[in-house]
Amino acid sequence: MGYVQKRSGNYRARYKDPLGHVHSKTFDRKMDAERFLVSIEADKLKGNWIDPRFADMPVARWAEEFMALCRRLSPTTQETYQRDLDRYVLPRFGSYRLALLPADEIENWLNDELLAGFAPSSVHRHYRTLRRMLQVAVEKQKIPANPCDRVDPPKVPKREMTFLGWDQVVRLAEAHNDRHRTLIYVAVDSGMRWSELIGLRRSRVDTRRHKIRVTDQLVQLEDNSFLRREPKTGAGVRSITMSPPTAERLAAHVAQFANDGPDGLVFPNAAGNPIAASSFLNNHFLRAQRVAGVSCRFHDLRHTSVALAIAAGAHPKAIQSRMGHSSISVTLDRYGHLFPELDEAIAEAFGTEIVSALSRREQVVVHRRF
Repeated sequence: MGYVQKRSGNYRARYKDPLGHVHSKTFDRKMDAERFLVSIEADKLKGNWIDPRFADMPVARWAEEFMALCRRLSPTTQETYQRDLDRYVLPRFGSYRLALLPADEIENWLNDELLAGFAPSSVHRHYRTLRRMLQVAVEKQKIPANPCDRVDPPKVPKREMTFLGWDQVVRLAEAHNDRHRTLIYVAVDSGMRWSELIGLRRSRVDTRRHKIRVTDQLVQLEDNSFLRREPKTGAGVRSITMSPPTAERLAAHVAQFANDGPDGLVFPNAAGNPIAASSFLNNHFLRAQRVAGVSCRFHDLRHTSVALAIAAGAHPKAIQSRMGHSSISVTLDRYGHLFPELDEAIAEAFGTEIVSALSRREQVVVHRRF
């Protein structure tokens, strides 16, 4: 238990932390010092004690420690955290004390960003970065609670998916030049992500058996370099069967455009390097859309692949595996509205079974009468 020392004009509360280190805090009134010691002892008993030195740490200093703790995360995640902290979080909150960051000020910051014209999705990402940094501070016992728990973040409107029909897919693909045409066909046929497509290697393609093996992806960093990494979840590693026409096209493409060797890129640019998303969008994809008379994002080709598979009668579980979703719930949450016929099929099946059961019952009754 701590004790209070009377000093000239004030009172010093002295106490030991759970590790036995001595701390002190000065008060004007003895009553306040005693109450402080009682709260300290209660927190120690509950396991909620926070070292005041950490709570008084500037947010900017904790941001440095937080980034050091993030070194095991993917480089792209680290880049996002560092960018959001440097550009948006620390200019507003860097000088605040870690334990004195008010929830209403955080909410005002979010509102100010919206009024400044930031997209709700960007504002929400800045908020998530701040929230994660403060949550780690709670987990490391630097602060007792996360003020973001009392903040109402902005709602992010869902982006509408665009689904192309087969005629539109063919027009879009044929509007590309020879080097990039097959990329569009494979994107729709396989449903692969952009990073998986540009990172696809020759050794992962078996055009004779119509197979593509997805094992990794290429991610472009802020300095425009590329990093090869594994999918975020185990479900991302998968085998995809191509349609015969797409497999035939891909075989011809590999022979003409792919880099040499088993690790050679299947879809390199003209210089033999990975395709940069911005370069492809501005120099090829947008122009091809104008020629084809369609409008979509590249990621909509993945959505299109799912929609076409559903129209062809594919089972949700097969789509989950093909898309590399972590669970069937992800598939159904995202594309469940495209399965209306499943509910109708259940009703039809139930109706058929009810009629069959009634018919069998009538046959039994008639048999017993005779």
